[in-house]
Amino acid sequence: MTSFSSFPLFCLMVGAYMIPEGFTMEIIGGKEVPPHSRPFMASIQSRGSHVCGGVLIHPQWVLTAAHCSPWFAQGQAPSVVLGAHSLSKNEPSQQRFAIKRIIPFSRPKSDDIMLVKLHTAAKLNKYVQLLHPRSKNYIRDGTKCQVTGWGATNADVLNNSDTLQEVTVTIISRKHCNSRSYYNHRPTITKDMLCAGDAKGQKDSCQGDSGGPLVCKGVFHALVSRGDKCGVAKKPGIYTLLTKKYQDWIKSNLASPHAY
Repeated sequence: MTSFSSFPLFCLMVGAYMIPEGFTMEIIGGKEVPPHSRPFMASIQSRGSHVCGGVLIHPQWVLTAAHCSPWFAQGQAPSVVLGAHSLSKNEPSQQRFAIKRIIPFSRPKSDDIMLVKLHTAAKLNKYVQLLHPRSKNYIRDGTKCQVTGWGATNADVLNNSDTLQEVTVTIISRKHCNSRSYYNHRPTITKDMLCAGDAKGQKDSCQGDSGGPLVCKGVFHALVSRGDKCGVAKKPGIYTLLTKKYQDWIKSNLASPHAY
């Protein structure tokens, strides 16, 4: 995972904007998924290059991390690609969209979640499908979950993966993650966040996976948010838990008469 308070290599300048430290993600210790087996995945791209993941939750809306917003700065030409497996190939299944609007949560620094409105609605088919958040406010410690993305597969070589990757991580209790031997409240893991990783630090999310989904037993529970470097045993990935607060916010925005 990237560092929340250090590791400046991941602090990428985009125009006049700075990506906050500790906010870029990649898959470590995972494997390639069967092509198009995760049809809800979105690749958020800037100038044709993948920068963040996302989840299609409505034909015209993608859910992602709020810290991805600097790539939406004027002149960055952001777009969303759906139906992809390989990002380098011109796959017939792919649908590319301009972005009409972004809606970060009201406190983007502490609530790392954002809605992205596509310019037109996606065509749903076997390659492009929806995944609805159905999380509860709590996930049991030790639960096995999958995190998916196009981030780099090697913490020392920070190139995005061309094909979609996935790794199984384990939920770590909030109390444990806030303990002195883990994050020691830097940052504090709140009730709207959760930790997931691997006891040996060999399975993780990091650069390129921000905004991608954490799915536990088939339920979309959380979004990739931040961490400390990549694959560090006692610095597991930090995720935005899709609590009732966030789900109500999503429903409110999608139901708004100004949403379309």
